[in-house]
Amino acid sequence: MKKSIVAFAVLALALVGCRSETQNQLRRQVLDFANTRMYITLYSYDGKEIFNGMVQGKVTRAETENSNGSYVYWFDEKGRYNQTTLPYLVTNFERKPNP
Repeated sequence: MKKSIVAFAVLALALVGCRSETQNQLRRQVLDFANTRMYITLYSYDGKEIFNGMVQGKVTRAETENSNGSYVYWFDEKGRYNQTTLPYLVTNFERKPNP
């Protein structure tokens, strides 16, 4: 237990001193190491579920160039790039669509 706390503290301190891209790379490596599958569900603006799929790696939130808003992007299980401004939910378990 103490070893895992020390390891986590060392990792946290290492992340604080890194550039954001380095932090992103480390996070991706942790996700790969943990081998956790992630799933994303997209919703229309009126709340209806319109997409549900597996994510390869992680979902990343980014700002637009002129800071008018944000979007998320991810790669699907086939390696295809996806990007959206729609509301979304990310989970580590597969959700069944609502009937």
